[in-house]
Amino acid sequence: MAGRQPLTWGSACERAREWSSLRIDGELSLLEEELLERHLDACETCGSFEEAMRSAAVAMRSAPVERSTRRIRLPARRAKGVSIERRRTAVVAAAALALGALLGSYLDRAPQPAPVDGGSQVSLLLRDLNQLRDLPRTAPPARQAPVPSGPPNPPEGVI
Repeated sequence: MAGRQPLTWGSACERAREWSSLRIDGELSLLEEELLERHLDACETCGSFEEAMRSAAVAMRSAPVERSTRRIRLPARRAKGVSIERRRTAVVAAAALALGALLGSYLDRAPQPAPVDGGSQVSLLLRDLNQLRDLPRTAPPARQAPVPSGPPNPPEGVI
């Protein structure tokens, strides 16, 4: 172990081991493969690691598929329901909210103040309408000639 550096996250050996796994699965780019080869030429530890991974992958891929003799049963999931306590709390909160809204709307009914001038709102609207009719009528403003949208013509004699 003397002379061997401990692996640290992000070190060259850590990256080489990740790339070795990707190369076994055929997912390594050409640049990464060239960099991996250079590292493996210089680092015996990573070279032996890749050989061990490659032989394990070949052994697993070439082994026949075996069927299990025992049936596998997964535990049934518990239904994600709302507990009785939460339901009861929600019902009580909704009832309190409805009761509060009902009482609030009943208690908020204050008598409406009588109009200041003693008339109704319709008479206020008629008064405004009469004021509009009394405004002096003027002629609508004259329309201006449209501005030409193209470039102006040059003065005569100028080319």
